[in-house]
Amino acid sequence: MQGTLAGAQLQSCKSSVQAFKATSSSSSGRAAVQVVAQKRVQKKQQVVLTRDVPGLGSEGSLKAVPTGYWRNYLQPQGLAAFADDNILEQIRRQREEEERVKAEEKAKAQAMATALATIGKFVIKKKVGEKEAIFGSVTAAEIVDAIRMQTARELDKRAVTLPEIKALGTYDASVKLHPEVTGFFKIVVQKDTSA
Repeated sequence: MQGTLAGAQLQSCKSSVQAFKATSSSSSGRAAVQVVAQKRVQKKQQVVLTRDVPGLGSEGSLKAVPTGYWRNYLQPQGLAAFADDNILEQIRRQREEEERVKAEEKAKAQAMATALATIGKFVIKKKVGEKEAIFGSVTAAEIVDAIRMQTARELDKRAVTLPEIKALGTYDASVKLHPEVTGFFKIVVQKDTSA
């Protein structure tokens, strides 16, 4: 059967060549050959990444990838899933939930920034030596403790920005509460008169 199929294809090909020769030799000896250039169509597949893929994207992102890349690498490795309507709807709901959570975090940070501005100043008591110079310096941990005592909210000491404090006085400080929200307040360093 294989031989007859190959023979039929060969016969079909020979008849096509003979038909072309017949049309080219019929008119003035020259044939007009029209060549149509056809570009390859880049076939893309919409996929959702199930894990982080270096150079492509992070988990949960929607990407258009070549079909061969999807079929030969992403799908067998379990790195991506076909993006159908259910998955697209799930991604949309997940993004809305993430946006809502981010908005709540920002609102809490703005409320804390308002509270810091309302309180205005935090008093730190330090032992003093000669010429009103304090022993040691005021650290971010001490500022965070003072804020926790008045607001009952724990802050990250690494987010606190303060100048170098080596003497009594009032100083400006800030704390990064959210990537878009910074709280500003004053630190008053006073002499510790106890003991």
